[in-house]
Amino acid sequence: MTKKSFLPAVFAAVALAVCAQQTPRRSLEAEQLLRCLQSVAGEKTLSGTMADVSWNLNEAKWVKRHTGKWPALCGFDYIHHPYSAKGGWIDYTDIDEITSWNSQGGVVCIMWHWNVPANQSGKYSFYWGKEADKTSFDVRKIFEPTSPEYQQMIRDIDRIASYLKLLKEKHVPVLWRPLHEAGGMWFWWGRDPEACNELWRIMYRRFRAEGLDNLIWVWTQAAAWSKPYSDGYRWYPGDDYVDIVSIDVYNNGSADDICNSCYRFLRDSSPSKPAALTECGNVPPISRQWNAGAKWLWFMPWYDHSRTANPDSRDFASTKHGSCDAEWWREAFSNDFVLTRDKMKALRRKTAKLSSNK
Repeated sequence: MTKKSFLPAVFAAVALAVCAQQTPRRSLEAEQLLRCLQSVAGEKTLSGTMADVSWNLNEAKWVKRHTGKWPALCGFDYIHHPYSAKGGWIDYTDIDEITSWNSQGGVVCIMWHWNVPANQSGKYSFYWGKEADKTSFDVRKIFEPTSPEYQQMIRDIDRIASYLKLLKEKHVPVLWRPLHEAGGMWFWWGRDPEACNELWRIMYRRFRAEGLDNLIWVWTQAAAWSKPYSDGYRWYPGDDYVDIVSIDVYNNGSADDICNSCYRFLRDSSPSKPAALTECGNVPPISRQWNAGAKWLWFMPWYDHSRTANPDSRDFASTKHGSCDAEWWREAFSNDFVLTRDKMKALRRKTAKLSSNK
């Protein structure tokens, strides 16, 4: 990079930093939600479900149908952002279900399976690899502002910011979980820890410069196969850029100690941050995890597309599920420490009232 081309990038970075410093850390709604979460950490856990594929409440509706209760949290995903342009088959500007969920006390979590051009022309992928259906998109180009990859990353970040602004305008606080499982190295953003951390910080500063103060930043730990847990923290962007730490656990149905060790690892590594189970499937009942010491801030089983893609189908009526069947959920809701949407609504109102009285 020449000195001439480098200088504009430096000036832009300085401008973003100045704007970020002038932006309040969190909106009133985000601050109240974070305080609410901090007040129950270690005492209560939020139940959560993940949208089936991207942008719906199907999984939450399935839980409600088979238990009579709504989960406290619903996760969403900007995974299909390349197809959300004008005339696309999905529209991330349609936020009615999310705003309705929030107004009823439900907590909103949004992640981003960040699709970039795949190795095969005209296709997209978030998985790293040299195969045609994957991508060799180079995250290290985040250090080269004149590169096409850098410019693509910035365009995508700004596009997602435009969607999140719609939620800010409706006073919806968001548990924002980008660049998840980076330490696993199976996604393109995780191929280099220093570059991934820089990408996180750039996103953080750029969002703040855009006035996005309704976000609570959630970082997800992961380690590549055969690597120790601690290796995943090479992808940690720093305490100043993270509010909550988390981990994803799958297929450990009889191993209570696995969930407990994961929880303990996060608490030991980031003692000032609450710890959440941001994805799970085929894990022990939440009461067994809790009694073993894994006092997650929230838990969220992954969706089962074959079960919940169509709420009017016969499959939807079944109590079976690829990640956790209805009996798992009934057992979860039988525990007083597990929060439903109704309970969360009351807690959020209480926190807001206490804040207004100060």
